[in-house]
Amino acid sequence: MEQASPKTFKSQPWILFDTIVSPSFLLGDPAGLAVGSQIPAISRSGEMVFFSGGGGRSTANTPWYSNLDIPGQLAYGMEVWQVYLYFAFPTLTPDQNNGTPAANPGVAPTVKLAEAILNFGVLELELGQENQTKWPCSRFGGGGGLVHSNSVVDAAISNGVPEGANVMKLAEPIEMGRTQNFSAKIRIAPEAQPIIGTVAAPGVGAALLPYQYVIDGEAAVDLVQLPFSVQLGFVGRRVKKTQYGQLPEAPALPAR
Repeated sequence: MEQASPKTFKSQPWILFDTIVSPSFLLGDPAGLAVGSQIPAISRSGEMVFFSGGGGRSTANTPWYSNLDIPGQLAYGMEVWQVYLYFAFPTLTPDQNNGTPAANPGVAPTVKLAEAILNFGVLELELGQENQTKWPCSRFGGGGGLVHSNSVVDAAISNGVPEGANVMKLAEPIEMGRTQNFSAKIRIAPEAQPIIGTVAAPGVGAALLPYQYVIDGEAAVDLVQLPFSVQLGFVGRRVKKTQYGQLPEAPALPAR
């Protein structure tokens, strides 16, 4: 990143994020391509790729899932201070599996899916320089997301408070210059892959059944269940050489 007086540049707080969204998290599932991408949400080898230039997710194509101006590349300089990893899976009760409820259903399949990725995954980051991290996913907090209570007295539902304790605070800011390529991926250990499953041997990553919703006592209506979603975000500030919305200052005309 260019070194100059702070007055030379315009900066503002910023969160750069990318989200892998798909109805199926089965490894290598061709029917489970990540939204805005041509690759499965989780590859056959157990990798989840964020901020991919070949993915196509950007603020123009998928503004709900990424705010990259150019897929896989920075259109501005940025300093990264914090990193978060956020899981947004549909809420299910233990007996809401993909078929007839089992006699001993255990925990919901979405919890087992998050468990496999979070407890057996490593997050690798390359932010415009050499590899910065190869750290366990369990070290990165989400700092937000759905919070709900099943209490009869208190059935409140709200978004979680994005507390500073719920993100990974970097020891020092990582600087990324404009147009630099960067990448991020989660690698899931082989021991956790069988419970997630493949097309040939489905597991908890399989697409969920429709959500059955009853309206005014009528017959249940089948609604498409929400997809699986994992978001990676960088918290810091973006830096531009000119004021936002302005063109670079025109050079002065030579004196006559």
